[in-house]
Amino acid sequence: MAGKSLAEQGVTKEVIPPYYSVKEVVLPFNKFPGVDPLLGPEMRSTGEVMGVGRTFAEAFAKAQLGSNSTMKKHGRALLSVREGDKERVVDLAAKLLKQGFELDATHGTAIVLGEAGINPRLVNKVHEGRPHIQDRIKNGEYTYIINTTSGRRAIEDSP
Repeated sequence: MAGKSLAEQGVTKEVIPPYYSVKEVVLPFNKFPGVDPLLGPEMRSTGEVMGVGRTFAEAFAKAQLGSNSTMKKHGRALLSVREGDKERVVDLAAKLLKQGFELDATHGTAIVLGEAGINPRLVNKVHEGRPHIQDRIKNGEYTYIINTTSGRRAIEDSP
């Protein structure tokens, strides 16, 4: 059906599969000594794997297993999410706390978490002054980073 639009082919509804898919890059930093981990994955990825599951958690876990990543059970997590994800981050933060993680959050995310009774350590975005997100990442302070962005400014400020 090359050359025909989806509408011309009778495909007018969005296809929403009954499963989740998570793609994970394989970043063997041990093979690249001295490489800056802040570089984007396209800069150092040597492969990728995909996990598929009935839930996001199942798909994510499968992707992590496929990339030989070990899931950490404690440490510090950074939460910095766009407006549309703020409601959902509360549940994630509660689960991380229950697991034993300490939490950091940027201003907007910290407000939402605080309203839910979760009090993370406040961390600055890059334009808000030092120490900021990138300083803390370079210092190896985070076990996990949960970051969603929207818009050019948000991307420039994000880890």
